[in-house]
Amino acid sequence: MNRTKFDKLFKGKRSFSKRVRLALAPALALCITLLFAGPLEITALNLNSLSYTPLDILPTVLLVTGISFALLLLAASIPGGKVHAYLISAYTGLGIAMFVQAAFLNPELGALDSHTINWKSFSTMMVINFAVWFIILSIPHLIHYFSNRAWRIFSVSVSLALILIQSFLLCEELTELKLSDRESSASLYLSAENLLSVGSENNIVVFLLNETSNHDILSMTEKYPEALAPFHDFTGYDNPNSHYMFTFPSLVNLLTGQEWDNENERIHDYMSRAWNSEEAASFYQKLADNGYERSFYFQLPFVSDDPAMLQGKFSNLKQADGKPIINREALRNLYKLSGYRCCPVMLKPFFMLSIADITGMISREDAWTDEWDLIGSLNAGNLSKGESRNAFTFYYLNGSNGPYELNESGQLPAKNSGAATSAETLGKDDQLAGFFYQINRYMDQLKELGLYEQTGIIILSDHGNNSDKAADHQPIYLVKMPNEQHDTMRRSSAQITIQESFLADVMEMTGEDGSQWGIPSAKMPEGAVERWTRTFAKDNSYPQAEDGAYNVLREFRYDRDGDYLSDLWIASTFTVFPIIESYY
Repeated sequence: MNRTKFDKLFKGKRSFSKRVRLALAPALALCITLLFAGPLEITALNLNSLSYTPLDILPTVLLVTGISFALLLLAASIPGGKVHAYLISAYTGLGIAMFVQAAFLNPELGALDSHTINWKSFSTMMVINFAVWFIILSIPHLIHYFSNRAWRIFSVSVSLALILIQSFLLCEELTELKLSDRESSASLYLSAENLLSVGSENNIVVFLLNETSNHDILSMTEKYPEALAPFHDFTGYDNPNSHYMFTFPSLVNLLTGQEWDNENERIHDYMSRAWNSEEAASFYQKLADNGYERSFYFQLPFVSDDPAMLQGKFSNLKQADGKPIINREALRNLYKLSGYRCCPVMLKPFFMLSIADITGMISREDAWTDEWDLIGSLNAGNLSKGESRNAFTFYYLNGSNGPYELNESGQLPAKNSGAATSAETLGKDDQLAGFFYQINRYMDQLKELGLYEQTGIIILSDHGNNSDKAADHQPIYLVKMPNEQHDTMRRSSAQITIQESFLADVMEMTGEDGSQWGIPSAKMPEGAVERWTRTFAKDNSYPQAEDGAYNVLREFRYDRDGDYLSDLWIASTFTVFPIIESYY
């Protein structure tokens, strides 16, 4: 490259200060779109699923935006000539394209709840969307080619307009949320200080495997025939039902016995009514009266948007003090979701995550984050007797839900290169086998402590597979009552509904009569029982619900087995109930 070409590319007539002034608005508009407005809007729109508010992450988002803005500003200001013009045009075009994509061009893709999307069905849209992006990105370069003065005016004025529009929209949205009335996530949280502490005498332990069905268990045992061999003291139910096909409201219903009046209740009102109901209050008080510590390990937004509802019920709910911790991985995931919001459709598969990937953004040093805390402690053999005489412990694990990170030996592949599976080949069967392997490790450590026989254990899922194409919509339900022993797992075809039996089963494990809180699974007579299950859906013939992607619940009623439920699902034999607010 000769000196003349170098000068044209990297040197120009504009001074450094003029280049800085010209780059200010385009660089700031790009940062605000991707790094500021994106994360805050995602947080604001998903408050029902998150344990923090936009105000909780605002200082961190401001810091990241400020640093990025400074770097972009320097990158566009140091070089002169054509490189300076190319960068300003690129900033301007990207800022416009990302804003237009987020505001007008994103297709209806459903909720970010770990469900797979058939991206091939969007092929035509991807081509059209790419063409729109190409045109938008070309406009600043074309204007610069014909008129340098018009280009300067366009780049600055359009970028300033983007800054003002997004700032106004964001302020309006945050004002409507009334964040000052909401309990900040930093005030109450679930402590994992006693994650592997058990009662010195009596224990009730619950392992919930998210989105796991009996079909999933069957598939797992075909690949790993001995996976369930250690669970010979359990009774497995072949025909269980869940009232709901999503974690919300299934988990609230499971833990309180209260169903959601979805046509008349907003989510907060339902959660408040459920946790303050006589049934829930009496259940947790009875556990307390019997000396049971009550520890829960899951993300609080699944069951409550105001943790104060849970005070007196969850023993490990703690008042925070000191400085909160920003989870770096969750922060990276939040910015990745911001990229998903702003990027062209053809790139969305590379940015797609679940809202669950950003739930643990703000935490405390001893806060519960995810199942890997439990698994790491189990691998170290850390189960021990605590100070309490009795303990009720509830663990929420990822189960059949992706991404699949656990291998059949209950390890992350990166830490166990000798496993039969690697990170690239892990699937649902491997992860499920890994979770059952770890639950068996928990039982082995109970045996070492001399506590296994008198411990009641429930392994269940909150719902089965809720995909339209799945044939496995029913959950799993396995129960070991205290002092229950047999050589092989017993099977029952009783038509139970987990939300109608769970509280009763737990209370029976304490030695109390559980009939006040439902029908104990062991006392459910075999025979036909009409049951119902509901799943979220989008129906354009009904009004749009507040928030979220869904506006109705589809109810399936059946009195047979899971295969019959699947037939109803495939045939679209359901009743539609509108909802006034969507969780997802």
